[in-house]
Amino acid sequence: MATNRSQYSNQNDALNDLIVFFAERVDHLPEVKLDKLVYIAHLYHYANFGELLTKTRFFSLSYGPHAPTIRSALKRLLEKSAISLVKSRTSSDPVYSNPCLIIKTCGPKDNTLYSSHLNTLQKVLEDWGDKPYEAVLDYVARTIPHVSTPYREPIDWTMSRPRPELKAALSYPERVRIHRFVEDPETPLRRPDTSIREASLQIHEVVEIYLAVCGEEPGKAPSPQYLGFDLPSVFHALSKGGAKERDDPEESGDEIEQAAQIADSLMTSLSFRAFSARVALQAGMLLLRKLGYSYDGDVLESHWPDENSYEILKEWFATMSLRVDTSSKTC
Repeated sequence: MATNRSQYSNQNDALNDLIVFFAERVDHLPEVKLDKLVYIAHLYHYANFGELLTKTRFFSLSYGPHAPTIRSALKRLLEKSAISLVKSRTSSDPVYSNPCLIIKTCGPKDNTLYSSHLNTLQKVLEDWGDKPYEAVLDYVARTIPHVSTPYREPIDWTMSRPRPELKAALSYPERVRIHRFVEDPETPLRRPDTSIREASLQIHEVVEIYLAVCGEEPGKAPSPQYLGFDLPSVFHALSKGGAKERDDPEESGDEIEQAAQIADSLMTSLSFRAFSARVALQAGMLLLRKLGYSYDGDVLESHWPDENSYEILKEWFATMSLRVDTSSKTC
């Protein structure tokens, strides 16, 4: 029993240290922003080192990842007079501003953080400390651990092996391009570039295809009903269709095979439930589009594949995907 109390105390201390760190260094820190900064810190540290800063549990909610224990930690710190809450406003304009409580520290605190933890927190501070809450929320709502977790379920970090790209998220213009492509595959993503020797499909692009197929808007957080998908299967599908450097720019066999492998894997694993087939085909099409192919109209509506087997999908991509004339000046 004494050991359990000691472990509980250590966990609380670790979370307290994170809260105090941000409270000391972020000028305008309401609780909602603190919640997201603590999540980002865990995301950054796991992506880089494969371990979590604390054992804090985050849940996927409609307004992004959330850790209920942060409020309990704030109450403990208030009772110890380690922090205080100061009334402030969300903007300098009193007409459009709403009152809110800002977290402040009550004097300097000794630094007890490990150097690796401190480096992670410094990076989070540099990236997001001075950003408005709306920008922070926009970022965390598109991070893979959050979007891949079903609504109100705890985020399981171990569903993905540590990798730097976990920290990434598509910018708003990048999301808009994906949504436009899903709506109209005939619209080019960019001017064909003969210097491209390899291209790959990123998990964030596949997830955005999924959200676009669901009818979500690129500028809003994903709706609760669309949170959650088979993350390991998506990573597996993308690894099977990994980009290969092409020696001959006119050689397209490997590219068609990559698209078919990705689509086949996403379909058979039902990674995105009822939307898996359409997401799978759009993912393969996007990979080929990035490699300089085009499509004659909405091929999904007019020429849906007869079967979902790999060979049929390979034949379908080879038939539907047209090589762009790179000598043309068409964008």
